[in-house]
Amino acid sequence: MTTATVTTSRWEELRERFGGVDTPAAIAGMFTAMGVFLFLAGLGAAGAGGLAFQVDTVDVEGAVEEITLVGGILALVGLFVAFLVGGWAAGRMARYDGGLNGAMTAFWMVLLIVIFAALGAWIGQEYNVFAQMNLPDWVAVWSGDEATAAAVIGGIVGIVVMFLGGYLGGRWGEAYHRKADAALADAARNEPPPVV
Repeated sequence: MTTATVTTSRWEELRERFGGVDTPAAIAGMFTAMGVFLFLAGLGAAGAGGLAFQVDTVDVEGAVEEITLVGGILALVGLFVAFLVGGWAAGRMARYDGGLNGAMTAFWMVLLIVIFAALGAWIGQEYNVFAQMNLPDWVAVWSGDEATAAAVIGGIVGIVVMFLGGYLGGRWGEAYHRKADAALADAARNEPPPVV
């Protein structure tokens, strides 16, 4: 058996033992993505002036707004970058299965969107924190009487972009650990045998 085979099987053994979904890492990645998105939205609003930076088509009172194409594209780019960074953070923290944990950042975000949309529908739209902070709030749009095909399609595209950014970011974050593992394995191979 070669040294490379031994190293690969050891890595697989460690991945089996410590891999899988790391919920704290994924939730921390989600909050990282949320912070990056709010920062980018603030930059977009400050720098673009009248250019709308829109992630959904519903206002705080629940009325459907007209979304601009440029504003929607900017929001999707912002979502992708935010979840790329959030997924990277989750992948770095989880160490193994970075892509899975990066995608889980988007899963937790979608779950929060659903929870806050339900709270907004039950208690009142003004209590939907996501609508108040201009965060993605697609579920509230879908459940309204005025839901349009464009709002539904825009929401689905936004969710896909979040999962894609999170997955790629998680793989990127995990790649750092693969380099470190390879360096450790190389150092172990070149180490002189212990003196008995």
